[in-house]
Amino acid sequence: MPAGFSPLGGKLSAYIAPEDLRVAESAYAFSERAHAGQTRASGKPFIVHPLAVADILADWRFDARTIAAALLHDVVEDTAATAEDIRRDFGADIARIVDGVSKIDRLEGIDRKSREAENFRKLLLAAAEDWRVVFIKLADRLHNMRTLAALSGPERRRRVAAETLEIYAPIANRLGFAAVSDELQDLSFRHLHPHRHRVLSKALAHSLAGGRNAAERAREIVRETLERGGVKADVESRRKNLYSIYRKMLRHRLSFAEVEDIVGFRVIVADRSSCYVALGLLHEAFSPAPNTFTDYIAMPKANGYQSLHTTLITRSGLKLEAQIRTRDMHEIAETGLAAHWIYKQSAGGLDPPQQEALRRLASLLRLHAENAAPSEFLEHVKVDLFPGDLYVLTPQGTVIILPRGSSALDFAYAIHTDVGDHAERAVINGRHMPISAKLQNGDQIRIIANPDASPLPHWVGYVRTARARSRIRHVLNLTQRERAESLGCRLLANALAKLDSSLSLDGVGEDDWRLFLSGQAMAGREELYRAIGLGKIMPDLAARGLARRAGGKKRGEAKLSPILVGAGDAAVRLAECCHPLPPEPIVGGLGKNHGLTVH
Repeated sequence: MPAGFSPLGGKLSAYIAPEDLRVAESAYAFSERAHAGQTRASGKPFIVHPLAVADILADWRFDARTIAAALLHDVVEDTAATAEDIRRDFGADIARIVDGVSKIDRLEGIDRKSREAENFRKLLLAAAEDWRVVFIKLADRLHNMRTLAALSGPERRRRVAAETLEIYAPIANRLGFAAVSDELQDLSFRHLHPHRHRVLSKALAHSLAGGRNAAERAREIVRETLERGGVKADVESRRKNLYSIYRKMLRHRLSFAEVEDIVGFRVIVADRSSCYVALGLLHEAFSPAPNTFTDYIAMPKANGYQSLHTTLITRSGLKLEAQIRTRDMHEIAETGLAAHWIYKQSAGGLDPPQQEALRRLASLLRLHAENAAPSEFLEHVKVDLFPGDLYVLTPQGTVIILPRGSSALDFAYAIHTDVGDHAERAVINGRHMPISAKLQNGDQIRIIANPDASPLPHWVGYVRTARARSRIRHVLNLTQRERAESLGCRLLANALAKLDSSLSLDGVGEDDWRLFLSGQAMAGREELYRAIGLGKIMPDLAARGLARRAGGKKRGEAKLSPILVGAGDAAVRLAECCHPLPPEPIVGGLGKNHGLTVH
């Protein structure tokens, strides 16, 4: 085993079979050779970066192929090795993962905001194809942020930090990687606002030192209380991350001294029922703070997170946030739902709420393939990725999770696109309401559909979810195309009849249609009809061209082979000075008393 690989190899051998471990070892040797002579901004050999990324993934207990792809993820972009080399030596699966990671950063020639949006789009679309691409990219960004101080220039560091805060921390949160999201936020905060970070770090350290004895005593009371109540539990200390404290100060205009529940603990128990028993015991031992209890077990977050949250007040007045969950729930909270699912090798090992969260996330990723504009895509994904969840119910009692600010129409599209397309009104808590009505937590909604109803342009203003907005725009575009084609067909038929009453669209032969459409660089009649219906081509001009192909002739009109775009019904004559003949290039000029003269 190579010396540089030994620490990682030791970690992997704890859960990976020896034959799979050799795949990771071979990938390390390949990467070390390929990156030989290259260094990082810190001056260290480049191999330390892929090795660190693989080490992070090993902490998350990913399989050997993912570890191998992590070790190789920069090889194709930064060395002479090719994708074919990876495929030949490590197989199609690992090569596909490496290619997915490489594509995310292969962006040049677009502005920073569009680059961020496009980067995020590629990250999500890669996830839709293979989740492992996203986890490698998250581990890659985490190590880059941990070593960001080595990057020269404060502006470059701020740019990377801003992108991390805008893109990677939210997707880590959405995937259920709470610990990764917290660390990315704090590291970004440190480089975006270094002075504020230093001041708050000192204040937090001072506060924790002052309240340490009280917090430790509270933990002992929790342990003793649960033990007396017959609940076996692990009790772990925790504190809010610095960036979340900073955001709370900004949001509520608080000083640091006014921020409460900075410290807390997690109670990890054997099963779901024990969570509720533990909650009752803690509420007997401490005073629960009003309006702080949240049941994320009965109503999980959209990313599959489950836990009971409550804030307890000690006798000294210290507020401690308690999170109560099972070991399985804790693993998902720490390492993410998708990672947990991959490790289990099957969604069948997940609870129904977790399976639903995974299905919703995969659906979200596929949905964003439809969005064309990067700026619009980023706007949509921010809403769906970090929504501030709203929990509403179907008539059967099924919980539907939506972003805050969602309407009954968002609910309709969350049920099914057909329900949304034909939604006419809603019944919310037994009251008839318009589909634009905003929803509140706990609302029970029934959608009344009408087969004749269809999306209207102003519906876009009713909805908040990307799923609903994208579907409405898609249907509106299809409807506009169909209407434009129908109108264009009628206009062209009328124009043909004006030229020659014996001519009709059906009377134009297939060869004449083919030659005419070829001259217009159009794929078919529908494209021509649509262009006429949208006003891009004058029907009279198209009719003249078709008539000439079909042998028709407008009475009193000179024989002129070119189609003069934009001439409309103007009189046309050939200039006497130059007598233009096909296929000579021509230009038209409008005279005051003699119409359009062609030179």
